[in-house]
Amino acid sequence: MYSKKTPQAPPIPRGGACNNCKRRKMRCDGQRPICGPCSRSSSLVDCQYGRTHADRLQEQISVLETRLEQLQNGPNDSNTRPNPLVLHDPYASRNFPVLGHNTPTENELIEAFLPYTSQLGFFLNAKTLLDAFSNPMSDPTQRPTHALSASMVLLGAYFSRYLIQNSSITLELIETYLSKAVQATSLGLSEMHPQRILHTLQANIVIAHYFFLHNRVIKGKWHLDHAVSLVLSARLHQIRSSLVQFQFPNRNIQNVSEEGEQINAMWTVLALNCLWSAAEGIPASIAYTTEQRRIDTPWPLDSGSYSETTLPPSLKASHTIQKFLSGIPDEGNSILALHAKATILFEQTTVFWKRYTDGTQPPSSAARTFTNTTESRDFQSSYQTLSSLLTHLLNNIPPVDGNQFRPYLEQDTKLRLLTIHIVVRVTIIRLQCTFSAYFPFRGPVLLEMANGIMECLTKADVDSIFLDPIMAVLLRAPAAIFMGAIRTYNRTGHNSAEVQNHTNNLNQIKHLMARYSNGNPLMASKLLEIDQQLASLNNTMY
Repeated sequence: MYSKKTPQAPPIPRGGACNNCKRRKMRCDGQRPICGPCSRSSSLVDCQYGRTHADRLQEQISVLETRLEQLQNGPNDSNTRPNPLVLHDPYASRNFPVLGHNTPTENELIEAFLPYTSQLGFFLNAKTLLDAFSNPMSDPTQRPTHALSASMVLLGAYFSRYLIQNSSITLELIETYLSKAVQATSLGLSEMHPQRILHTLQANIVIAHYFFLHNRVIKGKWHLDHAVSLVLSARLHQIRSSLVQFQFPNRNIQNVSEEGEQINAMWTVLALNCLWSAAEGIPASIAYTTEQRRIDTPWPLDSGSYSETTLPPSLKASHTIQKFLSGIPDEGNSILALHAKATILFEQTTVFWKRYTDGTQPPSSAARTFTNTTESRDFQSSYQTLSSLLTHLLNNIPPVDGNQFRPYLEQDTKLRLLTIHIVVRVTIIRLQCTFSAYFPFRGPVLLEMANGIMECLTKADVDSIFLDPIMAVLLRAPAAIFMGAIRTYNRTGHNSAEVQNHTNNLNQIKHLMARYSNGNPLMASKLLEIDQQLASLNNTMY
C-alpha cells in the first residue's frame, strides 16, 4: 500500500518568483496579476516581477546620498577624493537670453509667477525669495539658487505669455527659458548654497508642473521622481522620527521655520507623487507603507504657522500615514495636510480600483471574479476601510465658500480647498465604480458626488485665470458620470428634466475646461476626450 501524493503546482522557472516572495523567502507560484502567497496576505498591490521602478528609484537615491555626503564632507575628508577645481563665471548663472526692450526682466517674470505658487506645489516663501533676488545687496544665502530662479523665470514667462497676454514673450523665448531651467536644475546640487537641496527639490516640482500643463506627462513625472529621490536621500521622511536616532547632517536646520519648510517639502512631494501616480493609474513611487520608506514626519502646518509652540522640540512622530489609514485621529488639519490625505486616499483607492476592475470609469462588465471566500472578504474589508476614511475626510474639509469661523476666504485658499474637495469626490467615484462592478445600482451615489463637484465649482466662483493642472484630469470623472446618466435616462425615455439637468452640468464642465485650455494642452486634450465620448453617445441615441 502506498499513500497518494497531493498534486503540486509545476515549478516556476528560476528567478520567476515575484519580488515580494523573494524578499519574504516564500515559495511563489508565479501567478499573475497576484500570486497565491500574496493574495492570502491581503495585499492590495499586484505582484511585480523583475527590476521595478522602485529598484531604479533606489539606485537614484543611492547616487544622491553619495553625492550629498561628498558635498557635506568637502574635499578635506580623507575618504573622499576631491573633485577637480572648476571655475564658474559668477554672472553666468543669471545669463538669460538677450531680451528686447519690451521683454519683462527676470524680476518681473518671477513676480508674474508669484500669484500662482500655491497651485504649483510651492512650499518656500516666494515673496522673500523675490525680494532677495531683486536686491543686489541681499545676503547670498537668502537668494534662490540658479536652479530655483531659472524655474521661477520659466513659469513667469509662461504666465506672462498666456495669462497676461504679453506678446513679447515668444514660444522660442519660453523654450530657451525651459532649456536653461532644466540644465540648471540638473546641476542644482553642485551649487554652493546652504539650501541647495531644498531649492533643487522645489525647482524640480516647478518644472514638473510646466511639463504637466503641456501634456508632457512622462517628463513631468521624471522631474517629480527626482524630487522623490531627493526627499528620500535627504531623509525628509524621517524628520522628528521617534524611531530613528540618526540626524541627517544635510538638513542644515537653523530655526523652526526652516524645519517647517522641510516638513512641507516632504508632504508636498509625497502628495504630488500620489496625485499624478493615481491619475496615471499606477502606485506611487514612494512605497510609504513599507518599513524602509515609512513616513515618520509629522503632518504639515500651513506656511507661516510654524513656531516653538506649534512645533515644540519635544514633538516626535512615527508611522504617520499608517496611523491615518488605520483611522487613528491626528492633528493633520492644515490645508496642506488635508491635501496630502486626499491624495493618499486617491492613490490607495486607485490601486484597489485597478486590482478589481478593468480600469474604466464607470466600469464595464469585465470585473475580476472572486476565486474564493477569502478574496471576497478582503474586497469587502478594503472597500469599507477606504469608504469610511473618505467619508470622514470629506466631512472635515472646510467649505469652499467659508463658514461661521472663517466667513471670508481669499481666492487662493478657495482654489486650494476646491482641489481637495474635488480630489476626494473623484476618489469616492472611483471607489464606487469598483464596488458597482460587483454590486450594481450605485448610480445615486455617483451622481451625488458629481453634483457635489458642480456645487463646489459654483461656490468657489472660479474667476481665477489659472487652475491646478490636475483639474484637467479630475474633471473627466463627473463628465463621465453625467454622460452615463444621460445614456441611462434616454434608454428608458423618462425624466427629461433630469436629462436636461445633466446636460447643463456637462456643458458647464466643457465650458470651464475650454476657458482654461489656452496655453494648457493637458486641459485641451482632456476636453477633446470628453467631446469624443459625447459624440459617441449622441451617435448611439439617434
